[in-house]
Amino acid sequence: MSKDISIRIQGLWKHYGLPVPAVVRKTLNLVRRRKKHEDEDDGGPWALRDINLEILKGETVGIVGRNGAGKSTLLKILAGVTAPTSGTVEIYGRIFPMIELNAGLHMELTGRENVRLLGAVMGLSRREIESKLPEIEDFTELGDWFDRPVRMYSSGMLGRLGFGVAVSVESDVVLIDETFAVGDLKFQNKSLARVKEMRESGATILLVSHSLETLQFVSRKGILMEQGSVIASGSALQAINAYETLVFRSEQKRLEHRVRNRISSEEVNIFSARVYGEDGQSLTEVSSGAPFGIEVDLRLNRRLEKPMFSIGILNAAGILCKWNISEEDGLSGSGDGDRYLLRAWYSENHLSNGAYEVHFAARDAASFETLERIAGIVSFAVIGSQRARGIVRGKCQWDLIPWEASSASAQDSPVQGDSISKDVDDR
Repeated sequence: MSKDISIRIQGLWKHYGLPVPAVVRKTLNLVRRRKKHEDEDDGGPWALRDINLEILKGETVGIVGRNGAGKSTLLKILAGVTAPTSGTVEIYGRIFPMIELNAGLHMELTGRENVRLLGAVMGLSRREIESKLPEIEDFTELGDWFDRPVRMYSSGMLGRLGFGVAVSVESDVVLIDETFAVGDLKFQNKSLARVKEMRESGATILLVSHSLETLQFVSRKGILMEQGSVIASGSALQAINAYETLVFRSEQKRLEHRVRNRISSEEVNIFSARVYGEDGQSLTEVSSGAPFGIEVDLRLNRRLEKPMFSIGILNAAGILCKWNISEEDGLSGSGDGDRYLLRAWYSENHLSNGAYEVHFAARDAASFETLERIAGIVSFAVIGSQRARGIVRGKCQWDLIPWEASSASAQDSPVQGDSISKDVDDR
């Protein structure tokens, strides 16, 4: 066994349900081995499925995944709150779970008294507790409230008290489950800084959070969970990118062929719509920065002197990211009553990673009459290796100019002199 191992998880399975008698459980285990752990058995749905992990001492691992992926269940098993259905968990060193910060607090005791109580539960001596009390009192910033019963505390104050105790106890393994949202922004930043200090001191930290910025700031490694299984692992950024791709693909499937509203006339028939790439093949995913096109198969049922079409691309939040009108982009000429393939080609793709849906409209520009309007005619996802930030992607030029050089004439180029200049992608 390596001395560098802090947590070892082997063949970990967990399902929730009513307790099963030992004889029945033994029979189910035999059947389960034959079935290789099917999704369901008489014990209930699986929360964790065959988890195998080794985490080294001093590593900070961020765990990402959608709701119900099994993240919190994994931390609860590591904390000893719930037992695994099968498999083994080995943890080397003192463990402190920041899973429920209010757990263990006695509502009638003061904040100071609760600190003494929690310290005793953690196995600290009276001298150790008293030596840490000033540090905890200062960190929580509760002031006079520190000596008042915690039943008078707000939820934010309770969280600050629990977090103050958690980050002040010296532990070898720290489990954090969505506990950074306590207090105001100033306290959250201070909490993040304290967790980084714990990481630098050699503590092993497992962190679950839906705040991807927090995970990337604190964690150096990451794992992605889905339906109780670990489906990706690597650096924190790699795990976050895999998570975003999973979410975007899911959003794209949700948006696919979902016509949210439609205004139609008998003047235009829409047969189909698709997104396609440079090779003409249909796409449901577009690579970040790669050109793409949108094609609509339609028929005009009468001659239009000035047919006009518009395409809007909206993200999953319903924000309009791009809107093009055929007339403004140079499409001209009349449209006879016939069937057409209308194609709009986007040679420059600045869309950020995400899921998108396309809105389409056909109009008679001569009479300003709307002949067809469809919200959600087709959907697609933009997938890439970079983080999804904002609506559009792209580079900008950064300059770091010494103060002396900044007093030069405004006519001088900002990149002249003793400056640092670099094109930086929006990562």
